[in-house]
Amino acid sequence: MAKDIEELMLAVIDAPKPDNLEALKKAVAGQPDENCAGELEMLWEEWENRKISTPEAKFIMDIAKSGVPGKPFFRKALINAVKVLLPPYIAQAPVVKAAGVRDDSKTPAEIAARVERLLALRSGSIVFLPGSRRWGVAGTIDAMNASLPMMPFAQLGSNAAVPLEIVLKDAAILASGPDVSRLAVAGAVPVSAALFRLTVEKRRQTAIPEETLKLMARCGCARKLDDAAFERYWSIGTAQSQAANAPASGAGRTGSRRACDGRSLKEIQLLMIQEQEAGAKEFTGDEVKALCGFFSNSLTIAIAQRDSKLVAEVLAMVFDRTPESSLQMIFDSLVSKTPFFPENPASAPLATFAVWGELASKLLEKLCAGAAKVFPGEYLAACALKLPLKALNCIGPHISNELICSSLTSHRGCGADLLLWIWKNRKKRHDANLLSLVNLDNVSRILSAEEPPKVYLPARRELHSMLLDDWAFQSHLIAMLDDDPVMFGSILQGALFLSSGERQSLMVKLARQSREIQEYLESGAGKKILDAGKAHNEASDVPVFEASYTSVKSHKALIKELDDIINIHVPENREALKTARAHGDFRENSEFDAAKERRNHLSRRRGELEKELAIIQPVLMRQVEVSDTAVIGSEVEIEMSSGKVEKYFLLGAWDGDPDRRFLSYRTRLGKALLNCKAGENFTGPDGKPAKLLSVARLPEELIAELDA
Repeated sequence: MAKDIEELMLAVIDAPKPDNLEALKKAVAGQPDENCAGELEMLWEEWENRKISTPEAKFIMDIAKSGVPGKPFFRKALINAVKVLLPPYIAQAPVVKAAGVRDDSKTPAEIAARVERLLALRSGSIVFLPGSRRWGVAGTIDAMNASLPMMPFAQLGSNAAVPLEIVLKDAAILASGPDVSRLAVAGAVPVSAALFRLTVEKRRQTAIPEETLKLMARCGCARKLDDAAFERYWSIGTAQSQAANAPASGAGRTGSRRACDGRSLKEIQLLMIQEQEAGAKEFTGDEVKALCGFFSNSLTIAIAQRDSKLVAEVLAMVFDRTPESSLQMIFDSLVSKTPFFPENPASAPLATFAVWGELASKLLEKLCAGAAKVFPGEYLAACALKLPLKALNCIGPHISNELICSSLTSHRGCGADLLLWIWKNRKKRHDANLLSLVNLDNVSRILSAEEPPKVYLPARRELHSMLLDDWAFQSHLIAMLDDDPVMFGSILQGALFLSSGERQSLMVKLARQSREIQEYLESGAGKKILDAGKAHNEASDVPVFEASYTSVKSHKALIKELDDIINIHVPENREALKTARAHGDFRENSEFDAAKERRNHLSRRRGELEKELAIIQPVLMRQVEVSDTAVIGSEVEIEMSSGKVEKYFLLGAWDGDPDRRFLSYRTRLGKALLNCKAGENFTGPDGKPAKLLSVARLPEELIAELDA
């Protein structure tokens, strides 16, 4: 079998056609062991030197799913495959890290499962988290923070941003649909276990283990059952129960009940979804009156405040089917019961409008279209100052430039969402007055303000990113300064949202675009701006790791060894493999076996060197201060338990040389000596007591050698 894999792999190297990839995938699936992984390393090494295609990336993920162990070149191939498969808007380092491709503790099969979940996630997907036993509706992935905003599903839980790593670990992901809500809603009688399984199978986006499926039901529609009742429910799943709970055919209605007959918001929502699937038309006059009666008499202010998102979703569907002549009647029945339509938008808190950013895009469009037909433009413009970017994209076309400018003049101040919307629509709007609002003063004021509700954070982060990296955006901000670098300096000094590094980077980028700013910074203002940033107490996000210390000489030797492997030995080995392959039969091809063994050795050594060099800190021995404590770069004299006195040079991790009495601090004796003071007793590597007699500086000739 190993020879078959070898021959199929060589065929893929020569021609990565779909048939060759499929044949090799099937062969590997039958033998995904350590030997197979070693054979495949040649393929991954060949592909490392070129850009892989999407079919090749999918092939790599399929090989990972088969259970092949994670060899060094295979892990690099996985990283490349993930970068090819992920959409550009989420192919960010934090997201790739959450997928586990850089975590050696994760097996390739685990990584493949995580990537599969990541690719399946969509805004609006229904997600179940086994760890927290929680149902939710997925928002848009926050690639910068590697998190997934989750909204309540079926009135369960609350809004939260869940770390993407938790979601990708074992979440069950379902496509949204009216039948999915029945899986989580706990009524008097849950849907049958058989129907539960059938719905999950229909809507699932990734494989879901049996234990997760069972937990979904236990925390969903069957959560009101006690343990014994649930076990009976899950095991029986009779056909009678399935028939009783199956959706009705035809119009998709429960009996003859209509949406306008609903007794709760949730029931109206479910009935409207069913009617929509059945192709329902506009509401009749009687149906509009029935809905108005519900909103006036049954919907209390307390319920509307508590379930504001559900109210917004229902209204969006109602507006879509209500004749324009009857829309005002619907709104009149909802006076003071819709917190997201406040009486005075200018004075309403920002959190009041957060629900606009939580709605699905199609519902949001319907809600905005209905509001635009009822509310005057002045009211919509006042709302626009506080709406999330997602809602602005829907309501913006219904508001004129003049009204937005007037509203900003009257009420003063706006958020990152409105600035971004103005900037992104600058070519459509063609309004200099509107675009003038996008200036450095407003950007700094917004980013310096206290953190807004979560739904507004993506726009704030995007605005921050554009300020630092978007050349066109920076050019516009400079133009808005009217060649006044003093104003630029004043604003930037107060921009405490910038770290020292960001502040310096921004100054350099802006100076490249403006001669006036460059001269202003070089006159001494640049130092003042940097000092203002340093005065602000910034939190460090630098990862903590344990450095590996060694001499400059050893450090250079390791770098040269790695360079030789990459630029000399690996190319030589690649040519040797090609030459050996050309000889034909692999069964008695000793040259091919020797070249493969050499390749494996080079791969292992390269991995070791890359890992070590990433954390090495070279030490200049001449700069080491030696007193009475044994430190790296000191000469020590110790008395063993036998009474014998020995002298060593305590050096770095890669400096060990027994013949010259060079002692690495990583050895057992080196660890025992490190930070020990002269005159102190310590336990030697043999478990017997020893004593540090003296500590001295290294000889000059040795310092010169190690620092070279």
